[in-house]
Amino acid sequence: MAEERAAKYLASVREKPLELMGFLDRMPKGGDLHNHLTGAVYAESYINYAVEDGDCIDRATFKILPPPCDAARGLLPASQAISDFVFRNLVIDALSIRNFHPTAEDRDVRLHFFATFGKFDLVTNKHWGEMLAEVTHRAGAQNEVYLETMLTPDQGEAIRLGKQVGWNDDFGAMRSQILAGGMSKVVAHGRKNLDDAEAKMRQVLGCEGAQPDVGCSVTLRYVNQVLRAFPKEQVFAQMVAGFEIASADPRVVGINLVQSQDEFNALNDFDLQMRMLDYLHGVYPKVHITLHAGELTPGEVKPEELYASHIRKSIEVGHAERIGHGLDVIYEQDPVRLVALMARKHILVEDCLYSHELVRDMKGSENVLPTYLRGGVPVSLATDDEAIVRSELTWYFRRAVEGYNVDYHTLKRMVRDSLDHAFLAGASLWVAPEDFRVVAACANQKLTDKPAGASCREFLAGSEKARLQWKEENEFGRFESKF
Repeated sequence: MAEERAAKYLASVREKPLELMGFLDRMPKGGDLHNHLTGAVYAESYINYAVEDGDCIDRATFKILPPPCDAARGLLPASQAISDFVFRNLVIDALSIRNFHPTAEDRDVRLHFFATFGKFDLVTNKHWGEMLAEVTHRAGAQNEVYLETMLTPDQGEAIRLGKQVGWNDDFGAMRSQILAGGMSKVVAHGRKNLDDAEAKMRQVLGCEGAQPDVGCSVTLRYVNQVLRAFPKEQVFAQMVAGFEIASADPRVVGINLVQSQDEFNALNDFDLQMRMLDYLHGVYPKVHITLHAGELTPGEVKPEELYASHIRKSIEVGHAERIGHGLDVIYEQDPVRLVALMARKHILVEDCLYSHELVRDMKGSENVLPTYLRGGVPVSLATDDEAIVRSELTWYFRRAVEGYNVDYHTLKRMVRDSLDHAFLAGASLWVAPEDFRVVAACANQKLTDKPAGASCREFLAGSEKARLQWKEENEFGRFESKF
């Protein structure tokens, strides 16, 4: 059987980096379900955008700032990061975790990681098209077929609306105030921002030309991010905006709460934010929810915060269908039952393995990947902020194999799970979650680009998810036939 031959080959090259990378580079990788757009674009690109926009870079902080530049005040033209090799490398290091060395002023890699976003923030909203082109190209080049990337479609309008409306303990009344205060314009502007970005992306990639880039074949969807460290009225307004735009635009497939979980409002308002989601889920039951949860480690916060059941509450109160990171699962109340619950409810963990090792120092037995796999919890490998970590998805697959003895069958299951738990429209190709038997309509059909059976063709025509899964199974067939 071809799958067994591929599995045996992977086992034989596990300790041979050259052959292992060759194998993993060619392997179909499904979808990346946990990807922050601004963290997925490399520092070199941000430098180029700053040069194009005529911006400056602060020589002391390496933050990109608007003109005018003034060398006497330490505001150097961004073009200096092109011509001055030493300065260029200092900027790249500041906008990523490359070459990180603890100092008195910059003592922690995690804090350095989060600080990068503020340094390149000025140029991001102006260059979404180029940014999407970069991340979809990289995804396509690694044999990914699907990408969900997190961004803020309205580019901050909902935050301003929430500040204007103010807080109301009555969620229903506050939602009505937000809707009446101009939410329709927020949604319309968000959709136009996506339209403009995708048009620019397709232009950069040459998608309408004779030789389209590999990124053109990647199915791209968006998760509306909510900045959870903001004041509660602004968080609620962002949530409403996310649910509204996801209800209006099929490209926006869900919402997620972002920013470091140990920020004051993210911790202090956690239960309140889950209640907000509980209420809004009742109003918008068709909108998907995936949540950063349990993104804490020992020593980072008080033990009581580790024990506060953030993962369980995200699932049971916040209605999360997927969990991002889930690092503190062993510190939750009754962790054995929690893992069993996640397995039973098919709550997928978006595991950013490589990032967890570099940014959180979660290696060996501290890493949660084996815990979830042993517990039968569905897992997909995801990049998180691949550019800040200076990585790509293939490297996450390599770490799973080299560091945690993940075999081919498990890698393939994670790839399949990435598409089965993707927020794509339509029924799954599989009879049930984690039961990878083909549905009756397509059972016994030979894997071809277009199945012979009319019932299977009709089923695939009615489901975007199943079509992508069928495509991926064809890719697996071609890949495994080489062994």
